[in-house]
Amino acid sequence: MTAGTDFEACAAGETQALAENRVDLRQARRDFLVALEPVRASVYAYCRSLTPTVWDAEDLLQETLTKALAEASQRYEPIRNTQAWLVRIATNTWIDSLRRSGRVTLEWTESALDLPDDGAEDPLAALAVESALRQLLHLLPPRERACVVLKDVFSYSLAEIAGMLETTPGAVKSALHRGRTTLRAARTDSAGPSPETLAPGPRAAGRHPGHQALLRRLAAAFNAYDIDAMVSLFLASGRSEVVGNATETGHGEIRAGSLTDTFGPDAAEIHRSTVHHFDGEDIILMWERQKNVPGASEVVSDVLRVRPAFGAPLVAELKWYFFCPEVVAEVAGGLGLPFKTNGVSYF
Repeated sequence: MTAGTDFEACAAGETQALAENRVDLRQARRDFLVALEPVRASVYAYCRSLTPTVWDAEDLLQETLTKALAEASQRYEPIRNTQAWLVRIATNTWIDSLRRSGRVTLEWTESALDLPDDGAEDPLAALAVESALRQLLHLLPPRERACVVLKDVFSYSLAEIAGMLETTPGAVKSALHRGRTTLRAARTDSAGPSPETLAPGPRAAGRHPGHQALLRRLAAAFNAYDIDAMVSLFLASGRSEVVGNATETGHGEIRAGSLTDTFGPDAAEIHRSTVHHFDGEDIILMWERQKNVPGASEVVSDVLRVRPAFGAPLVAELKWYFFCPEVVAEVAGGLGLPFKTNGVSYF
């Protein structure tokens, strides 16, 4: 994946003014993403603590960033704490998604107003393994999970958490007490309820019949640098998305965009693809090394996921996580492979 092709020509029905405005908006979004880079990793870590998979965490982060851009464009007052602002948007987005699912009840209570707050033992302190931490956190109902993470992982005060979650410090204290109590019990009770029982939400889809075969055909086309073969594996209405940066629909856009950028003669890197299994899902890893650099090392630079078409051995959607540094690091690092990250946007 290299710098993206801009589709500047006016499509049928698009005015010149709209085309120019679209270009300006795309640049404004890129600038916005770059401006948020200093806090992005922390906000992703928060999203990851709320969600069951790396993919769900990135989806939540992307939705948070999209909402943040819209909200920032309507603000006249300065954003005094950027990380707290993004955490609030992420929390509300996540809770709204759970509420819409109809599978959880989200209520606050202030029944623990007399409990200590800052001096309570941190039940997460003894957990050195990140996956174990996540497993325990997913035992908690949504609001308790958010409160425990914000207090015991990010060290926000009760008042700050109350502001982010749009409630009172007393309600935060009560949720924090219940969450800590549940976590302490879980650490000594291996027969406790499963994360799937207490933390409903989107889960990674099971392995689709023929999914791995489709990925291997796509990876083979990548490795052969056969753009015609790559395009032929997509539905006519298929989509290719460079997550957080660009979307292409249909064979023409996909060919002219991400595929030509990555595999065309002007690409600055040599790419190789391999198929792996990670977190219950088959994925493609894209390796790269610099052209014309003797002895250049090869590293993973991208993670690709495929959503197959229903009833046909074709790609309905391909997602490139090239500009999602936390995803690349978690997936490639989790597989024990060398990797590089690429920032958050073109240019």
